[in-house]
Amino acid sequence: MQHLLEIADQQHQRVRAVLNISPVTSKDKERQRRVNVWLYSPQPLEQAGLVSPDKPSMFYGTVNAAGLHLITREMAWDDLMVLDRVLHEAVHFWWCDQVGEAPSLLNEGVAAYFERILATHSAERQKELIHSWREYAVSAKPGFLRRLCKNETFWSEDAAGKPVYEVGGQFVSFLLDRHGLPSVRQIFLKSHFDDPHLAERIEEVIGESIDSLEQQITRWCLAGG
Repeated sequence: MQHLLEIADQQHQRVRAVLNISPVTSKDKERQRRVNVWLYSPQPLEQAGLVSPDKPSMFYGTVNAAGLHLITREMAWDDLMVLDRVLHEAVHFWWCDQVGEAPSLLNEGVAAYFERILATHSAERQKELIHSWREYAVSAKPGFLRRLCKNETFWSEDAAGKPVYEVGGQFVSFLLDRHGLPSVRQIFLKSHFDDPHLAERIEEVIGESIDSLEQQITRWCLAGG
């Protein structure tokens, strides 16, 4: 348990440093957070619809108002997969506290982006984001980015095995590369998790249509992203 807490703290520190979060301004919020570790038991996860008997989850992580929740089965806490999952959830943890939430395309996109630059296999993760965007852009109808701005579409595509986390990660990578962190923060500040108008918020901040951004990102990925 102590080892896991140390790992979580290290990942939180890395995320805080990248996001330029001051320990002084965030310490009160830190006190309200706690790390919850659950030993793997399939029944509660099946009841919650998170896993099924024919498709068990080896490792699952989530974050909510109560803290960071990790469930594992027969996996060492210093396993690279666990470290990267803690990093992913830690991004949610700190970004939500310091900036806020937006619909899932951007929430998961931000976490996937930080995996690209901080994860154990960051170079491989970067290639995966580029490849996933290319693959999705070929198979999906034009206008997919606008559709993925809706939570219900994002999660239905995820349930169908589509790489929407990676698509979101490449979208955020593009926004940060071309428009910078202040613009991405501004989109979050104008939005919220259940916002049905995320596409319009993005267009308002960036000053371009989201369909144009979709085409630009596809060209960017073809050029190496």
